[in-house]
Amino acid sequence: MIKAAKIGFVMLFTVLIATGCWNLEEPDQRAFVMGTGMDLNKDGKYMLSTLIAIPAGIGVEEGNTTQKSFRVLASTGKNNSDAAQKLQAQLSRSLFIGHREIVLIGEKMAEHGIADLVDEFFRNPQSEARSKIFVVKGTQAKNVFEINSMFDPYITSTLYDEQATLGLRNFYFAAFMYDALGQGTQPLLPALTMNRKKHYVYSGFAILDKDNDLKLAAYLNPEESFYTNWMKRRVNNYFMTSTVSGFEGTFSIKLRSLNRRIQTSVRGNRVKVDIQLSGAGVLVENNTNLDPSTESHLLLIQKSMNESSKKIIEQLVEKAQKQIKLDFFGFGEIVHHQHPAQWKALRTKWNVIFPQIEVSVRVNLKCKDLGETNSTIYR
Repeated sequence: MIKAAKIGFVMLFTVLIATGCWNLEEPDQRAFVMGTGMDLNKDGKYMLSTLIAIPAGIGVEEGNTTQKSFRVLASTGKNNSDAAQKLQAQLSRSLFIGHREIVLIGEKMAEHGIADLVDEFFRNPQSEARSKIFVVKGTQAKNVFEINSMFDPYITSTLYDEQATLGLRNFYFAAFMYDALGQGTQPLLPALTMNRKKHYVYSGFAILDKDNDLKLAAYLNPEESFYTNWMKRRVNNYFMTSTVSGFEGTFSIKLRSLNRRIQTSVRGNRVKVDIQLSGAGVLVENNTNLDPSTESHLLLIQKSMNESSKKIIEQLVEKAQKQIKLDFFGFGEIVHHQHPAQWKALRTKWNVIFPQIEVSVRVNLKCKDLGETNSTIYR
């Protein structure tokens, strides 16, 4: 009886293994999608582009040329799934998006709005919500995928690491959708552009209007993007170069330990926002006549940093309120958390209230490390 039970168990185990293998695909049966691009073509149709990994091409040379480690394919369709099915017809392997690293949105597509295209990214069980997402300024997403990376086999891997090298915290598709579906903020996406040498360049951030089909509303330059992300706690470090009034030359500081504290008050429709930003840095270059080892000179450097930062932030807030008229700082979200009862009355009219809110700014930056010398080397 025991022998019969053992035989039955072996047979059951064999059946389970066989059953589990029926729906599995081997790696050599899949086309691994490393990046997805969303564009509008010249005819105004939706175009899905994909960067597909060709592992066999990494480091392989054919004669005097090197075999590419990737292929870029594109197809038009009514939505992501429709375009993907048409793209699948070009391949002998099944598309697999579980390892997707990057999602790129071409400028024309961003201007048109992507609200009708984001559903598949979360509904599809294969989709990777930790894909990083960018807007491509001035060109199509497909063009970026065709760039040959300097260090990596695929440009998607380079772009995936880009945010860390810029001092930005990881910005995933899931974070983008959190802002798009949340209250009191507008979603931001890092932006890329292509230079004359056909290589990508970080160009700041793009603002998408979630109340208007997630359409592109405006761009922020890299400096504006840094201060915005500082207020949103999405930046780790930053190189700041500035001057001191009355002294020739410039100085540069690498800022770290960046913090922010935002307090709000609400009385009816009157909202006040108090922003307090702080941080510390290392002096990495000093081309002025100042000697930072002298307390009075160090205070002048710190005062210059604080005043210039305060001015930039005030101008940025004014731009947001008077020109763009969208709360991409997330002040509304903070009001929501700090004053949940009052927020119920403010929520539906926040876009009208935001341009009228009072904003005060305080900045406290300090130079904690003067580097390997005191006064300027040459001077």
